[in-house]
Amino acid sequence: MRHPHFILCLGLFAVTVLSGCRTEQQVAQNGTNNSSTNRVASLTLPSGTSIDVALTTPLTSKTASVGTAWTGTTRTASVLDGRNVIPAGSSVAGTVTSVKAARKGDRAMLDLGLTSITVAERRYTVHGSTEAIIAGSTRARNLGAIAGSAAGGALIGKAVSGTGKGAVIGGLIGGGVATGVVAASDGYQVVLKSGTPITFTTLAAVAVRL
Repeated sequence: MRHPHFILCLGLFAVTVLSGCRTEQQVAQNGTNNSSTNRVASLTLPSGTSIDVALTTPLTSKTASVGTAWTGTTRTASVLDGRNVIPAGSSVAGTVTSVKAARKGDRAMLDLGLTSITVAERRYTVHGSTEAIIAGSTRARNLGAIAGSAAGGALIGKAVSGTGKGAVIGGLIGGGVATGVVAASDGYQVVLKSGTPITFTTLAAVAVRL
């Protein structure tokens, strides 16, 4: 009677050991699969990546201060390994990092920093910078931030001719001549309208989940 009982116990022990081995195999396989999934779950944009942004918050050096918040959207997608890591139209945010209002004999300046990008409802911290925008500079004119200089040009034309026609002429030459004239008065501000395109460069890598 003891032998059948012994054989039964031995059989149960063998089943338990085999079950444990299968469980360990499954854990090991799952771990491998999870590791593989994690490897492809995110892509990292390297430092130095260009992020093209369209502002949605109007800014001016007259009222902005360091820390003033601004928002915008990406104008183009950031593509890595054939995948849109940051799709066009993604929300971005940043702050004013440096500002100088217009003063007599001097030109205003406005500098922005990129601080975050939101992709698929996930917000990622980003450190991005761009070249400072100086009133009257070629870059400011290319960005359309020349409202002050155009107004100054109109005033010049009117003063020279005394007619409305002179204002048209002044508006055409305002981008150049007005710089010197306005510098002798109170100067003019940097004005960035909603939709102004700004390109930022990332200062650190950004890992984005897919």
